Amino acid sequence: MSVSEDRISHIAHQIVERLWRDDLADLTDERRALDRVKESLSAYFHVAEEIEEAVRAKLKTKVPGSRDWDILYHKYFQEELAKRKW
Repeated sequence: MSVSEDRISHIAHQIVERLWRDDLADLTDERRALDRVKESLSAYFHVAEEIEEAVRAKLKTKVPGSRDWDILYHKYFQEELAKRKW
């Protein structure tokens, strides 16, 4: 799953806006908060992409979209998440 920098920026702005609007955090430096959220989102999507590739490699002999493929996909995805402690 590839997510563009523009999309990450848009999501980060929404998160920071929601934190401020719902008074969930005191943001003394909005620019710094926005940068941190962008970094976190980028890291998350990068790991998700790595997991996706690893799972699809394990499933290359299965027919995509089949019930067996779906079950194994979710199983392997959870295993990869656990390996990375996510």
